[in-house]
Parts: sequence; C-alpha cells; structure tokens
Amino acid sequence: MALGRPRPGHHPNHPGEPGVGVDLEPPFIAHDEPTRWLFSLNRLGIRPGLVRIEGLLADLGHPERDLRTLVVAGTNGKGSTTRILARLLMDAGHKVVTYTSPHLLTVHERITIDDQPIAPEDFSARVRAIRPLTEKHYLCCEVGLGGRLDATNALPAVATLLTTVGLDHETILGQTREQIAAEKLGLLKAGTPLFCGVDADLRSQVFEAAVLAGSPVYYLDELTRRQEAEVPGRWDLLLREQVFPGLPDLGAESMQRNAALAILALTELEAREGKRLLPADLPASLGNLFLPGRYQRLLRNPDFIFDTAHNTQALRGVLRHFRAEPAPGRRIVFFGSMHNKELDTLPMAELAGFDLWLGAPVSIPRSRDGEELRRLFRQWRLPPEICEVAEDMAAGLRWLARNLQPTDRVLVTGSCFMVAEVFHKLGFEELETTRVLQQAPPRLAAWRDASID
Repeated sequence: MALGRPRPGHHPNHPGEPGVGVDLEPPFIAHDEPTRWLFSLNRLGIRPGLVRIEGLLADLGHPERDLRTLVVAGTNGKGSTTRILARLLMDAGHKVVTYTSPHLLTVHERITIDDQPIAPEDFSARVRAIRPLTEKHYLCCEVGLGGRLDATNALPAVATLLTTVGLDHETILGQTREQIAAEKLGLLKAGTPLFCGVDADLRSQVFEAAVLAGSPVYYLDELTRRQEAEVPGRWDLLLREQVFPGLPDLGAESMQRNAALAILALTELEAREGKRLLPADLPASLGNLFLPGRYQRLLRNPDFIFDTAHNTQALRGVLRHFRAEPAPGRRIVFFGSMHNKELDTLPMAELAGFDLWLGAPVSIPRSRDGEELRRLFRQWRLPPEICEVAEDMAAGLRWLARNLQPTDRVLVTGSCFMVAEVFHKLGFEELETTRVLQQAPPRLAAWRDASID
C-alpha cells in the first residue's frame, strides 16, 4: 500500500469529511439533535456539483443575492485569508459574516458574525428551518474543496481570492498542480476580479483562464512588495499607489502573504465600489486577528504551538518557521495525520533540525494508525533515536506531560483533526477559550496521572 493513499474499503461509514459523524469521539461529535441530523448527511460522502446547492438556494428565494461575497480558494491559506478579510472589513465599520471549515472544537465556529461564533441555539434553529442568515452584509467565505464544483461557486461573488496551489485531495481534484489549479479557476466569473497569489509557473494558466472567463486578474507578486519596517518586528506593505507601514508580525511568512492578498483585494474593491473597506488603523486591526490553528501560540513554559498544516506545501512552511525560531530547549514535533495525505515527498532538509518527532493516531477512522506513522517516519529517513509513536493520543500527551522541560517548544501539527483533539484533551471546550496565551503546567498536570485517557 502506497503511503498516504486511500485504503480500499476501509471505514465505509466515513466517506465524507473525516471529523464529522454521529459515532465519533469528542471533540468530533454533534451536541444536539439538529446537528446530529446535519452530521449524518456526511455519510453520503463528497459529491462535487452545484445542482443541489443551487436548488436549495432557489427554494430559499436566493438569499445569497443579498450578500457581498468574497470567495477565497487555494490549497493553503484559505482560512487565514478569509479571517483577515473579515477582520479588516469589520474594523472598517461593516457587518461581516465569515464561513470557514473544518471546525476544531464545535461546528458553530464555522459561522461567525463580527468575529463571534453563531450561538448554538441559533445554529440549531437555522438547521431546522434552513432560513437565510444575513441581509445585505459582507460574507467572507472559504471554499471547501477545489472550486469549480464546490457549493461556494453558487455564490454571486464580488471578488475571488486564490492563495496558493499545491498537491492535496488529488483523488478528487487531479494528480498535478495544473489540474488542481484548473479546478480552483472554475470559480472565475465574468466581471468578478481575481486576486491571485499562486507561484510564477502557474500564472500563464491563470491568465488564460481569466481571459476566457472575462475576469480581471491581479497578481500579488506583481502589485505588492513587502519589506522590513523601521520599527523592529514590523513590516511595510507597498502597493502601486499606497503604502501601509508598521504592520504587526503575523508569524509565518505565509501569513504575511495572506494578509497582503486580503489588503490588495479590499484596496481594489474600494475603488470599484466607492466606499471604504479597509479600517482606519490597519496595524491595530491586524494585531487583533484571531487565527486559530494557524501557528497559534497557546501555551507557554513549555511552549505549545498549534498549526493545522496537513499537506506537503503547508508542512514545509510551518516546519521551516518552527526550526528558525529561537529555542532554549528542545524542539519537539507532535504529529498526527490522515492516511490519505501523501506526505512522503517532504525533503529531508525540511525534516531535520528537530530533537524529537512524537507521532500519535487521531481518534477518527481516517487517521494514520501507529504502524502507518512509523512507516512514514522511516520513509522520511528520520533517525530512529529521535522518533517515538504513541499508542494513542492520550499516551502521547502523557509522554509530553512527564518528559517536557519548561524551556522546550512543541509544535502540534499534521492535521486539523490532530489540533482539534489535542485542544480537546487539554481541556479547551470552546475555541474562544484559546484566544489568550496561557501557562502550560496546569493543562498538562492531569496527564501525569497514568489512569487518565
């Protein structure tokens, strides 16, 4: 069996989104009957196409036509760019609805109104009634999968943002970056501008698709430049006619690119729509960003950083950033991933420089099990003396609780569902409780007890 490829006939009850079901363990559960019904639809699997969503929207009287929608696609960076757009629009005085996926702790995180998750009772009522959620406000919407046949393609977007194109979901989107790019470019619509951050080798394909669709295209790397600011730890963004100085450090370099793409899009839309879309104090707005699971520094002494990187492109970036940051103690990667993610092509240079790789299976059927994690570590040619694989997530957390020193740094990564389960097992019930940097010892204390699971 090739590393990362689907296991034929394995877990037939979970053909759709891995962390959604009615028979999973916390945090991958529904909290009430309407949500259980919604989650039960996941048994039907991923069925690309627009017929069903367009029929539903028609039955509802096309509520999407009252939204000013910005659709964000890309292999990596969709969620953070969506949240950056929403933060900037909100701080410019607009009411903003945001949709992202998947969720980490509760399904209500997927829909936020002015940065606050929809109340569980409201979500349940909407599931029951399937009524429109907003009037004429801005919707910043992350594409679920690909673009051409994703449900978000039924939205009459005022802008489309394409962050990156990398290898992911190959069995559905295609085996090459060009095939995957073609699926994402299926979002293009006549007259709707495309703001594009893809690599240079794909820009001719983007240009051809934009011309055929009648969509104006704005390339991030041609229209913006980033440089260090005069104030240490800050950066300036230079556009053709504007300079945004003193922007705050957002962590990984990819986050700066995502922020630049969002700012470029809103700047051009301001000219098109004749109204202010960017906040007056852009540095303060970016400083208030909440990017859960995107190189999120949550615990300290020892430090815990959470990143949902789950494909080769994203993992290369997060590992490079984690390795480059100062670490007075050990650098430890706490890793779990889905078995259908092909990760065996990660170069050795990106995997080196860490003191320990600790693998742990995630408590959902599509996760790599212990033997698959060991095989992946061998495929990566990691030295055996720096590799450990825990029997399960609880065993992994017990090892960390008993062996970490205050100066160590831990990166939790490999999957959205890895981050979600570690959040949950460390006692975080709601995503809102992860906004504030906290001390690690109280969260780890219970895991020193051998009986906890």
